[in-house]
Amino acid sequence: MWCNYATRSGVHCVIGAPSCAQWLSAVTVMHIKSANRVLSNDQGQQLYTISTSGCFNSKTTITKHGQCGDDDIIGVITWHTFEDTTLWLKATGSEVAAKSLLQSKLFSSNRTFTAPDGKTYVWNIRKTNCTLKVKGTNLQLVKYHKRNMGIMSPSHPPYLEISPSVYHILDVLLVTFIYAEKMSKKEEQARAAAAAG
Repeated sequence: MWCNYATRSGVHCVIGAPSCAQWLSAVTVMHIKSANRVLSNDQGQQLYTISTSGCFNSKTTITKHGQCGDDDIIGVITWHTFEDTTLWLKATGSEVAAKSLLQSKLFSSNRTFTAPDGKTYVWNIRKTNCTLKVKGTNLQLVKYHKRNMGIMSPSHPPYLEISPSVYHILDVLLVTFIYAEKMSKKEEQARAAAAAG
């Protein structure tokens, strides 16, 4: 079940209060500014930044911004040109081949992975959006809405709609989403090129 789209405002860091990292538990929608891949909430607070550097062996770094001004790198994806792409997650403290963590089947753009909570999740990647579900269920936990230019329906920037039930693994979900989305785009381009002959 989805929460409503409102997020709590006026959260401050005070002595005796819960960790500032817990302020993310108020997020139900994250807006994405595509230019520099900044993820923010409805109040405009920056929650995560996704930055990529390099060319042939480029690195995508995912940084989480705490409300107290503390930044924390939660994931790094190294896109190797001639070797397997690797993925480092702070949640596990290890670097692995991305394709071993996020597995796919032949002729499918879906990516399946096991999160630190022990559950197996599936990113279902489509042309217009993508969703996250627990494997074997139809319950949507995260839904990515791509940018809509407003031709057939109201325009909106890209955003992620998030169920409160996955807040505890949100960092991992964001890192895996970035990899799954990019791999899906590459596969789609390859199929289009093959069809064009």
